[in-house]
Amino acid sequence: MGDRRPDAGPRHGRGQAGRAAVHRRDRGHRCEVSIWSIPRSSDRGMLHLFILSHFLNANRYPLRSKMLEAEAEREAAISQPDQIVPLLARVAGRHGLPPVALAAMIADWLRRPGLTLPAEALLDRKAADFLSLAQSLAVTVGDAEIQRLRREAAAALGAGSFADADKALAQAELHAIGGASDLSTLPTERRLLIGENRADRATLSFLRTTAEGYREASTRYGEASTLIGLADVERSRAAALDQAKALARISEDFGGRDGYDTAIAALRRLLEGLDRLADTVAFAGAQEALATALEGLAALTGETKLLTSALAHCRSGIEYLSRDEDPSLWRMLKLRIGRIAVTLGVTQKDDELLEEAIAEYASVLAAWDRTDDEPRWLEAEHMISRARATLGRRRSDLSLLERAFNGLNRVSMATERSREPLRWAELQDQMGSVLAAMGERYSEPVVIEEAIAAFAAALQERRQESVPLLWARSLANQAEAMLQLARRNKDKELAQKALAQLMTATETARRSAGSDSLVADLQKRLVAAGAVATKLISD
Repeated sequence: MGDRRPDAGPRHGRGQAGRAAVHRRDRGHRCEVSIWSIPRSSDRGMLHLFILSHFLNANRYPLRSKMLEAEAEREAAISQPDQIVPLLARVAGRHGLPPVALAAMIADWLRRPGLTLPAEALLDRKAADFLSLAQSLAVTVGDAEIQRLRREAAAALGAGSFADADKALAQAELHAIGGASDLSTLPTERRLLIGENRADRATLSFLRTTAEGYREASTRYGEASTLIGLADVERSRAAALDQAKALARISEDFGGRDGYDTAIAALRRLLEGLDRLADTVAFAGAQEALATALEGLAALTGETKLLTSALAHCRSGIEYLSRDEDPSLWRMLKLRIGRIAVTLGVTQKDDELLEEAIAEYASVLAAWDRTDDEPRWLEAEHMISRARATLGRRRSDLSLLERAFNGLNRVSMATERSREPLRWAELQDQMGSVLAAMGERYSEPVVIEEAIAAFAAALQERRQESVPLLWARSLANQAEAMLQLARRNKDKELAQKALAQLMTATETARRSAGSDSLVADLQKRLVAAGAVATKLISD
């Protein structure tokens, strides 16, 4: 169905990471090109060898003496590059960075027991971290010697030689200090240079995909904040914020709650020294970071009160922040308020929260060019559509349901099924649910038939053998739509088929681990469906 009516990572504290660019002369013309070309398929052989060398590096991962004793481990290590190379090439190509640098960033990850592949979302975050540092190193600062050393660091960074890059930055830092024993006596611009250089070294530590690397990064950000101090209060605060964000990323990227707990404590201390009126942007940034950590911890623990607290911090952060002061931060806070409000509004059946979410997302989308950041724009479109769909079903509001379907359809058309099959299936399932709700308001059965077809499309990717709970959910949703159509057409055979399908979904969920809530929901729906089917069949 087409639209029924029109609708109305990062380097912490340094802005959005962009692709660094240089200019060159080509046949007499001045043109802008990326420092690193998109990886070609012919580069993959070199990338394969680079990754393999990290696996077999005797200095950092001594396998030589173990290879004869553990043939299976050797084969696993060698086969891993065959799986990781296409993933790295795809992510590197999407972000425009050297594949070997991305391989170097995840080398420690690949040495972990089990040799599990990193999630693509993690690689996207690491790519953003890398590009942020590359962008910072491209800025001309300091005297000729410092500039030379920073160029040397940038070259080593692009080659994946992070130790050499850190060595060059350490030498630049020592050169800037110039033998001074008391840094407070140095000119302001020199202290800023030293502090910024230490922040670059922090980001370099952050590129290593290990919890230890992140902790080192956090320490270095704290040192950068202290070094800058009163020379630039805003930049010092930004480095302190980076310190807390690095701690939160330990939990986000490696699991566990320790990183979140430590970050939350650090952010609360930071907020104690900020005034929401005098330090509006810094206060809002700290509140957004605190809400992010609380939201992550809530996802880990399942504690709803943490989400409620996160929402309160977002509201506090944006209360006095205008869009003109910091457009990116304003947008982040709006998006997070919307997302948390949708989550709480759905689970707590709170219509006011859903209305708040719709209002927040609408205000952001109205001032947002989709081409500026399409993935996040699509996420916002998806969330506002979820809120409209839920509220529309509760209120039997056809207008809200139509707008929800239009939004979900836009996101679905922009989602590549082959790359994100389960996300695509989720959208089909959600579109089916909206169509089924709309079908109650239309006299013709075609809308319900389209709902059944949408659920069938979702089931093509939500397979019983791989994702049994998702399969059971979509199967049950389709069964209810089938029963809805059977009631409309007085089709007893379809009613029997729908009831049997709902029973299959319930039984599958019962046999699957971690399905208690879904089983309880399906059992209630089965009882209601049974009553409808029995009445229809007996008439």
